[in-house]
Amino acid sequence: MSELTINTAAGAVRGIQADGVRRWLGVPYARQARFAAPGPVEPWTGVRDATKVGSSCPQMYGNSAKRAMLATPQFAEDCLDLNIYVPEGGEDVDRKPVYVWIHGGAFVVGNGGSYDGSAMAKAGDVVVVTINYRVGVLGFVNFGEALGLPDIPSNLGLRDQIAALEWVRDNIAAFGGDPDRVTIGGQSAGSMSVSLLLHAPKAWPLFRGAIMQSGALSLIHSREKSRKIARRYVELLDLNQGGLEAMRTMDVRRLFEAQGQVGGENPATIPASPWFDGDLLPGSLDEALKRPAAPVPLIAGAARDEIRLFELMPGDILPTKWPALEALLNSQLGEAHAARVLSAYPRTKAGRRALATDLTFVMPTRNFAERQMGHSPTWYYRFDYSHPIAGATHGLDLTLTWPMQNFRATLARGGPFKGKRAALGHRMIGHYAHFVRHLTPAPGWPAYTAKDRSVKVFDYDDRIEANPDGGRLAAWAGRDAGAGLAVD
Repeated sequence: MSELTINTAAGAVRGIQADGVRRWLGVPYARQARFAAPGPVEPWTGVRDATKVGSSCPQMYGNSAKRAMLATPQFAEDCLDLNIYVPEGGEDVDRKPVYVWIHGGAFVVGNGGSYDGSAMAKAGDVVVVTINYRVGVLGFVNFGEALGLPDIPSNLGLRDQIAALEWVRDNIAAFGGDPDRVTIGGQSAGSMSVSLLLHAPKAWPLFRGAIMQSGALSLIHSREKSRKIARRYVELLDLNQGGLEAMRTMDVRRLFEAQGQVGGENPATIPASPWFDGDLLPGSLDEALKRPAAPVPLIAGAARDEIRLFELMPGDILPTKWPALEALLNSQLGEAHAARVLSAYPRTKAGRRALATDLTFVMPTRNFAERQMGHSPTWYYRFDYSHPIAGATHGLDLTLTWPMQNFRATLARGGPFKGKRAALGHRMIGHYAHFVRHLTPAPGWPAYTAKDRSVKVFDYDDRIEANPDGGRLAAWAGRDAGAGLAVD
């Protein structure tokens, strides 16, 4: 059998080779009925072509159903696929460590096929796996509780991610990967997914390390918020307790029309989100904070100016203005604690941006690292490389660590991937790949500990800072806040 034809548990797949990397794309890891848990892939006969990425899951960004991406074959509900990148040769000829990447996209858009794992695979001599999972109304609405239907499991998109990790456990050895050396990682909603998997004991046997880029527990919904959101979907879709069959057979566009209306009615949060369900996950943020996360080594960090992206984008996606920020802090932290947090930020445009960035991305991620360092090796970073317009904004690091070469990527990155930009990207890729292989970053990045809280600052010239923004960290005192955590 050709080295590009591999037997999986469900059947044989044939990949493609280019530039020293073998790729198997669009490989199914699970299949499911709408609003059902992911299940095994039905076996096939013959050899399945795995030279092109599969369909993305149906999705929509924003509140207009005209923007829903539903057209087949590019988008289809039969979308639980993954992509595998394996470097040729290298240190581990037989079994290489594995990096499973969970894409972001606010839990409403995105796909694994957008991320070419070739660069990290070659740089680190590791296997890279990128995955799809159900997003939006199909993956993250609490219909089960809203309709009293236990047949609809909670947090379907997260269960998809676990199913992908189980597939890796059972099949990756055939592709040259080591199922006992798996690291999970992601950015934005992918980073939040990693933080949730670190609090989902069902997933713990499936990985040994984690990388979180810009986001942790606080951007998801409380159980109460998830019920309120789901009940609104039920009203809009005219459903009842016997409505599961209707949900599974209705035009998928109706579901996304409801998602758009719910999104418009719930500003500064997202219309479909993971939630603390008391089943796969703890029942609340407070409960999660009382339980140690999975005892695995962790890299975590965020960009310096995360909120700039959301200031530039249309719509009220996240709280960015003083009144909204103050109201959220007072309602969730109490007036005294909110006052301490607010006093740490000057009443200027820069202070407002720092507060909005900290509230949504930086402090939840850093607080997670603070807790993790108490029982597991932890490293923390801040991304300071700046786009000429947007600064060190949310997602800018992806343009360097998943270096796409098209014109749109060049604009998003602030210039071509060469010179100092490329050198910075290669250093970051090197640290992540070294962590996947050895469970430590490359030399020159000290651990984050209670003694000095050393932070790696990524820029054209990297540096180490001891407890940067320590006053702001102290003011938050380990607490997180998020628009989706409370019911209005």
